[in-house]
Amino acid sequence: MASDHILLLTTDSDLGRTVEALLPPGYTVEILATLERLTVGQEEAALPALVILDSALLAEAISPAEISRSLMQLPVLLLHRQPAEFASLNAWLPYLKVLGIATPPFAREVTRALIATALERAPRYIQQRRLEEDLASANRRLNQRLQEINIIYTVGKSVASSLQVGEVLERVLDAALNFTQAEEGFILLREGDQLFLRAAKDVQESLIQRFNDEVSDNIAWRVIHSGRPVMLKRETKIVTGYLAQALLYVPLRTPERGNIGVLGVVNRLREDGFTEAQLFTLSSIADFVAIALDNARLFSAVEDERSRMRTILRHAAEAILVTDPQNRLLLWSQTAGEIFRLPDDAEGQPVEQVIAHPQLLELLGEAEKSKGIAHAEIALDDGRTFNCQLTIIEPLGQVMVMQDITHLKELDRLKSEFVSTVSHDLRTPLTTIQGYIALLNRVGPLTPQQQSFIHKALDGLDQITNLISDLLDIGRIEAGYDLEMHPLRLDRLLVEVTQFMAVQVEQAGLTLRWAPPPEPLWVLGNARRLRQVLENLISNAIKYNRRGGWIKLEGHREGSHVIVSVHDNGIGIPLEEQPHLFERFYRVRSLETEDIQGTGLGLAIVKSVIEKHKGRVWVESSPSEGSIFSFILPALPEVPQE
Repeated sequence: MASDHILLLTTDSDLGRTVEALLPPGYTVEILATLERLTVGQEEAALPALVILDSALLAEAISPAEISRSLMQLPVLLLHRQPAEFASLNAWLPYLKVLGIATPPFAREVTRALIATALERAPRYIQQRRLEEDLASANRRLNQRLQEINIIYTVGKSVASSLQVGEVLERVLDAALNFTQAEEGFILLREGDQLFLRAAKDVQESLIQRFNDEVSDNIAWRVIHSGRPVMLKRETKIVTGYLAQALLYVPLRTPERGNIGVLGVVNRLREDGFTEAQLFTLSSIADFVAIALDNARLFSAVEDERSRMRTILRHAAEAILVTDPQNRLLLWSQTAGEIFRLPDDAEGQPVEQVIAHPQLLELLGEAEKSKGIAHAEIALDDGRTFNCQLTIIEPLGQVMVMQDITHLKELDRLKSEFVSTVSHDLRTPLTTIQGYIALLNRVGPLTPQQQSFIHKALDGLDQITNLISDLLDIGRIEAGYDLEMHPLRLDRLLVEVTQFMAVQVEQAGLTLRWAPPPEPLWVLGNARRLRQVLENLISNAIKYNRRGGWIKLEGHREGSHVIVSVHDNGIGIPLEEQPHLFERFYRVRSLETEDIQGTGLGLAIVKSVIEKHKGRVWVESSPSEGSIFSFILPALPEVPQE
């Protein structure tokens, strides 16, 4: 609300009466004969609407700056009695808000109009002055906030650039003291029920020597227990053992461990206290300290774990390689280093640059495509053979473990040779026995009991012959014989096998379901062996099914692979039996399977053939519901011309 009084500053009482007569109605006049009674910082409601100043008062012994402190908030109309000497006003005009200058004679309409114009302009000046003051105050607050943010940013950047606890704490204390202008600063950390001084700045030398000793500070414990800062301006005994005139303690708080310590600044000699703004900024700095301490602690734990891992790997008997998702080498065992002659600076380098083993690099490529576990046997130049398993651990990288199986491979070779030799040598006498038994009914009539005995003997000989054939077959497959690979259409092979097996399916009282895939299924494979796989799987689906049941054959392409599945709704397989199905001579033993004949080698042959084709076979089954046997093979990237 605008003021209704005018302040007239003059020593001339006649001039005062003249001016008073020129004022608009409704205004009151206060006349002062000196500037000394003016007060600075009056309440705005008490300020006059206009100051009419006799310039003669400016000749008094007072500086322009002193004048400005009294009048800088007020609009002024000057009464200048000597128009010819305007230059005498130049020193004062920068310090006054002059809305006009009246010259003699003052008792005229021109002066009245000048006063009216000044009164009209005065509210706008007062509003402008208020806005300028608000702006100046806002700028001061903004500058203070920018200073606080800059300090917080600087501390955060400094903390993030180092994982060395001592270096981080020293930087934080420097920032805290520079911002608060405190005399001393320190950081106390809690370890269980004890408090230790871990960093200090500008404190006595005797206190620095106590860094590893337990200290006592009741106020610090109060901050830790309450989680709230403490700001005091009185004599207080602190951790240093002496009295401080003012102190500010803020808690160091982490999300996982809670309050772990205190960041403190003190004035030991000066009585200057600390402000709420300093408390806010110091609390933000303390948050960075807590984060830095946690990061350093976690980094130290990771480094310790990494060191332990290195020690374990260095002394592991297996050859172990650990890579990151980009196939850069991270860790390796001493055995792996010796096998692949890894240089000391191999860490961080791509595997293909430090290991020139084609089988290993091929395995890495297969694991990337399959996004899972890959197996392979790797042969070294020195004649040794390693069983290699590569596991992808998302998103950390890959772990490759290699075990020396040279001795086991030699034993397996000797066993295979023995089985092959024995099987081959048994064939001739078994064929002779089988032939003579078949001729017995031609020698003379046989009784029904004799015929039953002969039938059982022939069945037994058939089982032994089949077993020998399977043993010889699996030996040849594992040795790589008869495994020439050519591009072939697996969908056509599926059609041929379903037509061939249709009679057996019908004789068993089953239904065979088959829908040709919408596109050709090109693979690189051995047609004879893949046909053997399909016949074995369909044969099992027939044997382990019930009359009236069904068998379904499916094949399709999925990405860069071809997947084939044989479904049935037969007796199913218990879950605990499934991991052993592809082992040699393993058969599920139950009341439902005891009368079903077999060598226990059919699925072992399937597994061996599929793995030779760089594929994988698996089973899904539930008792009484049926089974699904599936295998996956790499599809040819380019379709050959037929």
